[in-house]
Amino acid sequence: MRIDLEYLSKIVNVFLEAPTAHIEIPDFEKNGIRIEGEPKTFNEKFVFHIQIAIDNQLISSKFGSVFTMKDVGMDESLDGLASVSCIPIRLTQKGHDFACSLENKEVLEKLKSEFKNAPFKVIFEGGQKLLEHIGKKKLDALLAE
Repeated sequence: MRIDLEYLSKIVNVFLEAPTAHIEIPDFEKNGIRIEGEPKTFNEKFVFHIQIAIDNQLISSKFGSVFTMKDVGMDESLDGLASVSCIPIRLTQKGHDFACSLENKEVLEKLKSEFKNAPFKVIFEGGQKLLEHIGKKKLDALLAE
């Protein structure tokens, strides 16, 4: 499965739009992101993108770093049955930086078109540089007034 930046943008947006510092896995469902797959399993696309967020330290729990799905409240039994625990999770500073780049429509479109098959590190750094470039152009325009 490939990273879907539009989908990942929707995931991080749940954190950004939350009225609290922490959310829980059920909050994604409340915001229109399906977390359940076939009866009593997790949606594969959701699992994949949460794992990408964990792998790249974009999210943490209220209690510190997370390394597995279980650390964020997602668990599967040996027979594949899904269960959710309400563990408070948040975007890390790195997660907020990435969310800011995805929140900018111009940056998101460039990442989707020009970096769609790039490694995550390139996508992350590219997003930051594009956002910086846009900010510099706006600052230059303000200073020219």
